[in-house]
Amino acid sequence: MELLKIISFSDGLTIPSGEDFVNKVFPNIWAFLIQLIAFLIMSFVVIKFAYKPVSAFLAKRREFIASNLKEAEEKNLQANENILKAEQSLQESKKEAVKIIQEAQKEASKEKDAILEEAKKELAIKRMRAQEDIKREQEKAIKEVHDEVVDLAYETTKTILNREVSSKDDKKMIDDFVNDLIEKR
Repeated sequence: MELLKIISFSDGLTIPSGEDFVNKVFPNIWAFLIQLIAFLIMSFVVIKFAYKPVSAFLAKRREFIASNLKEAEEKNLQANENILKAEQSLQESKKEAVKIIQEAQKEASKEKDAILEEAKKELAIKRMRAQEDIKREQEKAIKEVHDEVVDLAYETTKTILNREVSSKDDKKMIDDFVNDLIEKR
C-alpha cells in the first residue's frame, strides 16, 4: 500500500477508497442496462434506416461496376478481334496490291512485246518497200542507160555507115547486144 501511496502522491493521483472504488470499477447496473437498451435501439435504427439502404446502394454499385468491367472486357475483346480483322484485311490488301502490280507488269510486258512486234513488222514492210523502190530505181536507171546506149549505138552506126539502117533491125540488134552485156554482168 505504501507503494500505491508513493505513486499516487508523486503523480498527484489519489486512490479511491472502498465504495467509491467499486462504483468506479463496476458501474451502476441500471445505468448500464439503460445504456445497453439505448445502444440496441440506436443500432436497430441505424441498421433499419442507414445500413440496409447503404448496403443496397453498395450492392447496386458493385453490380454496376461488375457490369462495366464485363462490358469493358467485351469491348476489349471486340477491339482485339477488330484489330485482327484489320490486320488480316491489310495483309489481304497488300497481297491484292502485289497481285495487281504483277498483273500490270505482265500487261505492260505484253504491250511492250506487241509494240516491238508491230515496230518490227513496220520496219520489215518499210525495208521491203525500200528494196522495191531501189529495185525499181535500178531497173529505171538500167532502162535509161539501155535506152541511151541504144540511141548512142544507133547514132554511131548511122554515122559510121553513113546511111540509114532500118530502125527496127538496128534496135533489135542493139537490144540483144545490151541484154547480153547485162546478163553477163
